[in-house]
Amino acid sequence: MHEVGTQQAQRRRHRCLRRLRRVLLALPAEAAQGVIRSAVVWQSVAMSTELRVTLPGPEGSADARRSLRVLDRFLTLLGRLEDATLHRRGPHEHTAWGFTDVRLGSLVTTLAPNRLADGATSVTLKEVAGVAMSGLEVAEQQEGLPPGWDLRAADAGVELAQLLGLLVTDGIVVEWLQDGLLTRSVTVTRKAAENLGSALKVRRQSIGSVIGRLDTVSLHQRREAGLWHERTGERVTVFFDKDHTTQIQAALGRRVEVAGRIARNMDDKLISIRMRSLELLPEDAAAAPATDLIGLDPDLTRGASPGDYLREIRGAS
Repeated sequence: MHEVGTQQAQRRRHRCLRRLRRVLLALPAEAAQGVIRSAVVWQSVAMSTELRVTLPGPEGSADARRSLRVLDRFLTLLGRLEDATLHRRGPHEHTAWGFTDVRLGSLVTTLAPNRLADGATSVTLKEVAGVAMSGLEVAEQQEGLPPGWDLRAADAGVELAQLLGLLVTDGIVVEWLQDGLLTRSVTVTRKAAENLGSALKVRRQSIGSVIGRLDTVSLHQRREAGLWHERTGERVTVFFDKDHTTQIQAALGRRVEVAGRIARNMDDKLISIRMRSLELLPEDAAAAPATDLIGLDPDLTRGASPGDYLREIRGAS
């Protein structure tokens, strides 16, 4: 079957090249050169790195809504792994992946990079594919965060695997193709969601605050916002009450300090904060001179001793 798929891919490529030549002959020289450059980029990226996703069994293509959800979650995972690979901070556009082959029965879709995001190269996408494959393989076997994955990627992996069953027949098969040849394969089941979920579980809570830039508010089902941590660059989920909605919306895009109950995972990474208060901060993050703090807030400890107050805020980040 793999040889047949490779032959089909080669035939598709030859047909595309024939159509491309006809288009080039009809275009002015300058425009034709631009098309040639685009074709070279597509060939160097798409033909070298492809990911084939298979939903086994005839039901794979029988439930279109579920199939689309699985593919959407898989593409979200690739985007977050791209962020982790490029060490991006804050929201970014991701590389767009396009279909190079779709087959029914067992739904089989082959994906390849189409439009590269800023800063991404063919080398980046090859690394993303490799980290995705190795990470999914690790997630099937053991608890924790796979190498090269961050918490956002793990969260996307959980959302993907939660759509699958525990049996291999109810999972998905992900294959990594390089130049049309199969180099690696992994079967993903709901077990991966359980193992990745362990890295996201709350292991410690404390009272404290987080400083960063606020973005993306969601009011659907539960109220939450995203805060990009100023020190680590990680995204922290901010849960807030209905009474704080207007304040959160007014602070979008601003540098803020959110105080409340902080939750950390098994690796002591901050994952969320239940907001009690929010303060807008100056855009200049430089610390104020220590002399400016004298008499700043006579009720700072609210009656607690300095030692007790210090222990209470040790969770602040």
